[in-house]
Amino acid sequence: MSKSQSVTFRHKGFWASDVAVGIFLKHLIDAAQESAQADSEWLSRTLSDWRLYATNADFGLPFDEHWSFDQCSTVIAFAEKACTVLAKRDTIPAEEIVSWPLVDDIRIHPRGAEAVPTAGIVELGHAIIALLRNELPPAPKGEAWWFSPDSGRSKKGMDPSWDGKWSS
Repeated sequence: MSKSQSVTFRHKGFWASDVAVGIFLKHLIDAAQESAQADSEWLSRTLSDWRLYATNADFGLPFDEHWSFDQCSTVIAFAEKACTVLAKRDTIPAEEIVSWPLVDDIRIHPRGAEAVPTAGIVELGHAIIALLRNELPPAPKGEAWWFSPDSGRSKKGMDPSWDGKWSS
């Protein structure tokens, strides 16, 4: 399983650690499940996808490019709530992370960390919000944004032949 996940929306995106994405998605799922729309068809499908993406980095995290403005706005509101909840904590213990049931008995693995800092995950959440709003600044040429729990946003060198476009 890859340690990195691409996070994409409408042919734009960035990279993030699988641990950061998994933890953020767990909180995004919680926010969505608490909403009045939790039983809607589109959100039920989306929640199922998010559970899978939270536990398997090989899929990346593609946000649905066909969402309406209202659906995007709804997901942004969930992401803002997830960021608020995460910001109330400095770290999340590994034993708590592995206790979250997301898909059957598949769990998020903290990759040896005893506790995972939340500041970088909150920053990831803000980047997801900016991506969904089409406000994420482009990374420097030949590089991509990278988000991790430990360092938040940084630049990551890319293959020189990469054209900076994300496939869907």
